[in-house]
Amino acid sequence: MRNQNIDKSSASSRIIKIATSAIAIGLIMMLIAVATSLGLQQEIKKKIVAFSGELFIAPFENNNSKISTKPIQFSQLNQESWNTSTDIEHYQSVASKAALVKSKTDFEGLVVKGVGSDYRWENLNSYLVSGVYPDTGSKLNNEVLLSQTIADRLRVGIGHRITAYFQNESNTGTPNTRYFMVVGIYETGFPDFDTTYLFADIRHIQRINKWNSDEVGGFEVFLKQNVDLDQKTTQIYNQIPPYIDAVTVDKMFPSLFEWISLFDFNVLIILTLMILVGTLNMATALLVLILERSKMIGLLKAMGAKNSMIQSVFLWNSLYIIFKGLLTGNVIALIFLFGQQKFNFIQLDPTTYYVSDVPILLSFTNFLALNVGVVFICTLVLYIPSFIVTKIDPSKVMRIQ
Repeated sequence: MRNQNIDKSSASSRIIKIATSAIAIGLIMMLIAVATSLGLQQEIKKKIVAFSGELFIAPFENNNSKISTKPIQFSQLNQESWNTSTDIEHYQSVASKAALVKSKTDFEGLVVKGVGSDYRWENLNSYLVSGVYPDTGSKLNNEVLLSQTIADRLRVGIGHRITAYFQNESNTGTPNTRYFMVVGIYETGFPDFDTTYLFADIRHIQRINKWNSDEVGGFEVFLKQNVDLDQKTTQIYNQIPPYIDAVTVDKMFPSLFEWISLFDFNVLIILTLMILVGTLNMATALLVLILERSKMIGLLKAMGAKNSMIQSVFLWNSLYIIFKGLLTGNVIALIFLFGQQKFNFIQLDPTTYYVSDVPILLSFTNFLALNVGVVFICTLVLYIPSFIVTKIDPSKVMRIQ
């Protein structure tokens, strides 16, 4: 009889350890999935916004391609009705034109993005590989910024000269030629940017297109934190002339944002699977505990204990196991996440994920929501197996074997 009790005790002990481990591992996976997914989304969106703004105001013709075909003036935008200091952080004028860029050995078809003195170069600080930014605030010069990808293809570096050929206004005859000097090299990890754009003074584009100094291709707008992008875009669109459009960043790069949205679906699958595994293991552990203590339950019933009271005893015991698993899972997950955030020991292929290491973003709200959610769902599900208590008959389980 003693050996049988020892076997039962060791069996329940093993099952409880498995249930505790399942809760811990499930929480670790959920915290890592949420933190890395949010981190990747934030970092990728940050890169896109740094290069294009949160919304772009330009004629409809310009929004349909990467090239500025028709100019606008800021005075045309009726800015008094929407450009408020509470919503708008910054706006900057840009104009783009296609060019064939040639070095001594190679050539590439690129888009020359013209920027002016109002351009916020500091947005690109984390992507500047070498050199400096072009000086677009003083006199017109030939300084340009290009990507590491383009520099490698053209086999040029800082201080090298390149030649850009622009199609003239009549689309016939000799192209417009500009000689540029490479003063800076950037790298974002985004093929959409790194294989496409070369930054130069906007006055080059204005002169080639025969625009006035106040005519530009469009305006990149940056909003302040916690400003609703869609709502602000709608407000601006309703205030500007009908031949001008206001486009949000997700509409400018739909494929990238569709790819980002897949992260949410993947995280949802992980959360569902981990909670399912955790609750099934806890339900099994609770059933084993109830069946092992069936005689105790029969005795309590014989003494007048109600089913609800006995159920609560086992549910509180289950909660203890859950909290033990949560504590272990939180400690391990937080150590891993803080370690990754500080040392970046997990690297990614930037050509696939657009970042070189796994970024981490986990707010206290998300952390608390995951823990509370696990406790709530597990407790709710455990009510089902706890009803087996009501089926135990004291006269049968207390019978001498």
